[in-house]
Amino acid sequence: MYKKIFKTPEDSNYFFGYYDKSPFCINDNKHLALRVDFFDRLPIWGDVADIGFFDLNDSEGGFQKICETNIFNWQQANMLQWFGDKHTKIAFNNLERNKFNSVILDLHTGNKSIFDIALYDISNDSSYALCIDHERHHWVRRAYSYDGISNIKKKGNQIKDDGIYKLCFINEKISKIIDIADLLNIKPLKSMTQASHYVEHIMISPNNKRFAFLHRWKAASGDIYSRLYTCNHDGSNLYLLNDSGRMSHFCWINDAQIFGWGGSINSFSSLKQSGLISHPFLSPFKSLYKKLVHSNAVDGHNSLSSMVTGDSYIIFNDLSKNFEKISVKIINKDGHPSYNHNNENLVLTDTYPDKNSKASIFLYNIKNKDVTILDTLNSLPHTDNTEFRCDLHPKWSFSGKYISIDTLDCGSRGIYVYEKTSL
Repeated sequence: MYKKIFKTPEDSNYFFGYYDKSPFCINDNKHLALRVDFFDRLPIWGDVADIGFFDLNDSEGGFQKICETNIFNWQQANMLQWFGDKHTKIAFNNLERNKFNSVILDLHTGNKSIFDIALYDISNDSSYALCIDHERHHWVRRAYSYDGISNIKKKGNQIKDDGIYKLCFINEKISKIIDIADLLNIKPLKSMTQASHYVEHIMISPNNKRFAFLHRWKAASGDIYSRLYTCNHDGSNLYLLNDSGRMSHFCWINDAQIFGWGGSINSFSSLKQSGLISHPFLSPFKSLYKKLVHSNAVDGHNSLSSMVTGDSYIIFNDLSKNFEKISVKIINKDGHPSYNHNNENLVLTDTYPDKNSKASIFLYNIKNKDVTILDTLNSLPHTDNTEFRCDLHPKWSFSGKYISIDTLDCGSRGIYVYEKTSL
């Protein structure tokens, strides 16, 4: 089990961001954080966040400021994370030289390197990063993007040169490895026509050889479709892992498996993908479906809704169509999963706030199929389901000894840390 051992002070608002990056240094004693003086609106250009850390061995030390950043969002912050030895260097995104870019900062020397592209994910060995066009992302996913550059040329449904880029830290070379135009030519669907396309949720495998990402498009009907792909780190051997149109949060279990919330292909998802579900003749059936199968990340799924939509947690085998569905009788809600790579049986995930504005973090043991709730926390009702909500985004330390979350449980935006007390 885990017990809460640390919470940020209530003198300001503190947060870290997404669930796929660890705020803990390799020695477990430093916890990265951003500090701001507001929490209930979207960040805009002109807002500044302090970057710093808490020394978990010094309960009286408080927040130790390192520098500032002029771009961030509530979901993924500014991709702040440890770099290199994961103890003396940090990486984050900033806006400098009239570009969204990435910064590597040495905490001991103060030396700073700036690269002309904002990062999305960094390989475990810190040899390369994968990136997207954040000027494009500003128009398609405002809650996951940055303000400060509003390039109207990047606003269309499909943008030339959009895709995924690789930044090599050794030679500073930036190369495009995935072109979104190529993705549109893979098993094209009617729903892709006149849709707004983008890529996101890039996650590199533990051995740095492959990565996963989502190709998403928002159709004219307003529906959002998602495809899960995997790929070699140089863009080769692209593989369409889930083509149901329904894919949400995921993580790598190991170098060959991915755990994520999504749908499996069935008759309904095929109709939705084709665009036939939006046909006027089928609109009564669509309304009936919504009444009979009321399911979402807040209310969860039952056996009927999961059967119709195909939604559940799924274990995917990379480069294979073989997968294993986790019964919604065990876990019935989408969350933000991450694996303890010191124990592949354990996945850490969470829920969104329910109708009473309470959300939980819990462990799922794949081997025993056991669920252990670690904590249930309060949200603030007026923030739920907004672009400035505070998802818990539970995160492991590298050792697996600690867990960190972002939360509004204390009435402002803060961070809680939990320590393992037993298995």
